[in-house]
Amino acid sequence: MKGKYKLHIPEYQYYADQVACRKGCPVGTDAGGYVQAIRSGLYEKAYAIARGPNPFASVCGWVCNAPCEASCTRGNIDSPVTIRALKRFVTEKFGVEAVMDPASTLRYSTAPGVPYGRATGEKVAIIGGGPAGLTAAHDLARLGYRITMFEANKRLGGLFYLVPEYRLPRPLIQAEVDAIASMGFDIRLGTKVGKDVSFKEIQEEFKSVVVAVGAWGSRPVPFEGKELEHVYSALPFLQSVYLDHSPVPVGRRVAVVGAGNVAMDVCRTAVRLPGVEKVSVIALEDWNEMPADDMEIEDAVAEGVEFLVRKGTRRVVGEGKVQGLEVVRVLSVFDDQGRFSPTYDETEKSVIPFDSVVFAIGQTIDSSFIPSEHDSVIGRNGVIRANIHSMETGIPGVFAAGDVVTGPRIFIDAIAGGQKAAASVHRYLTGKSEEVKVYAVSTPVDHRGNPTPIWPVDFNVDGYYGISRANPSLLTPEFRKTNFELAELSFSEEEAREQASRCLTCHVNPIFEGEKCIMCGGCVDVCPEYALKMIPLSDVDLDQESTAKVVESFLGVELSKREEVGVDQNLDHSTAMIWEGSRCIRCGLCAKRCPTGAISMEFLEIKQEVALP
Repeated sequence: MKGKYKLHIPEYQYYADQVACRKGCPVGTDAGGYVQAIRSGLYEKAYAIARGPNPFASVCGWVCNAPCEASCTRGNIDSPVTIRALKRFVTEKFGVEAVMDPASTLRYSTAPGVPYGRATGEKVAIIGGGPAGLTAAHDLARLGYRITMFEANKRLGGLFYLVPEYRLPRPLIQAEVDAIASMGFDIRLGTKVGKDVSFKEIQEEFKSVVVAVGAWGSRPVPFEGKELEHVYSALPFLQSVYLDHSPVPVGRRVAVVGAGNVAMDVCRTAVRLPGVEKVSVIALEDWNEMPADDMEIEDAVAEGVEFLVRKGTRRVVGEGKVQGLEVVRVLSVFDDQGRFSPTYDETEKSVIPFDSVVFAIGQTIDSSFIPSEHDSVIGRNGVIRANIHSMETGIPGVFAAGDVVTGPRIFIDAIAGGQKAAASVHRYLTGKSEEVKVYAVSTPVDHRGNPTPIWPVDFNVDGYYGISRANPSLLTPEFRKTNFELAELSFSEEEAREQASRCLTCHVNPIFEGEKCIMCGGCVDVCPEYALKMIPLSDVDLDQESTAKVVESFLGVELSKREEVGVDQNLDHSTAMIWEGSRCIRCGLCAKRCPTGAISMEFLEIKQEVALP
């Protein structure tokens, strides 16, 4: 019985998924929850929600690429809520950067275990002290494991420290690291696995191992002239500035080849170096094709970076050192299937004078410390092949997390990977899984425990629908390109609460009681976003089992016997109400218009409890 409409009968997971920002976050942060708390002035509650699943909430308040914003339902209407900046607003009040003792923030964690660790369990080694490794250490320490962390660099924090200083404060990184390190694990800095200690030695000493070495390598430059002086790769260039504090010489004119976010960090860093007069990005892509975030591109342009789009690099020109870059016109970057397959007009070549070239064309992973008998787990560019859900590598007791598994990704993905690896280590060492209880809570309730309606005045401020998105203010381009001071300013309390008021409160949903409906259509007529529709049941696809069961219950007859009892006629004369949650702005007008109380607005929260084995 195929109809035009394939419907989903809502249950708890459906309503959980309506909070699209939470669903879009790799660690499941209830972004809408903390945004709504900010709107209500409940700032510590907001921080607790943000910090709960994320040991790097403060870092993410500055530099998260915010997949929650990409998922935000408000973005279907005009622009997403400024979730990332609002997180920063509350971390600056209660996060590691705001308290005397960063370790005190550990009590907000919702990871299984105890806040400050107990170090009574098995010994676990973690190779790599970046976001993935530190997250795994955080979660495993809470569960009581004795952690030893091997870090090749002289400090923990990994690639956090290659994020430009004008984007991410260094004391904040250190405070986040200090909070996790305070849980009492053994930290061995300046210890490179494969050189100072072998992987086999670690396997012999520890019951389990998490590999989280990050993607510190650079793809080899594939162009003629790569051996010339002043040809650099992106990560060594950034490391010279932000880790070694001794920038490599670049001259007056700098070319940056690439158009991703790392390239934006490189070009915006180069602009700030003494003696640099011109920085040019050489991009294969056109403006609308570049992989970098739009705001990063806009900020680079504002700071004076020149973009040469649809230009392909052919060779680096020079004698002994760089003198220029030969480029060719790009006709297209992707083929008809959307695959990367550049085509060029070889008749349009030119040489552009430069004093240095920085290639931001990709990263690689050094997994050479893995013994040769396990070569099968090593993939392209050094990636370790692991189950993306459990982080198991196929080597008994060895798990991997972060960029070493996925290739270069955003920080919140690495944090999520560290959490998965920690959970898998726990399962591996105990032979048991945590029991996760999921249940729905509908609030508020009456004295009998039944849900009571929430009207829009209780969860949306007047005029919320008309408030425009505003990003945090920045220092002026003229000033910020002369120094490495933090470019982004903080929201004031008034700004934060106004921006938080744009949240649609997707935890609140219209709930329909069909028995009370008189099919007047008032709710459909009043809906400003056309999120409601009434259709005959004959237009519903009843081949879906869940839908068919509901309809059978309503009609009191099995659909398989519809010809015998004349069900088809009943279908034509019966009506289904369709609600599209992704269009709903939670204005509550449908509930207000309904003359029989068949529609109510209810706050439905999905709770999780984790019981340890």
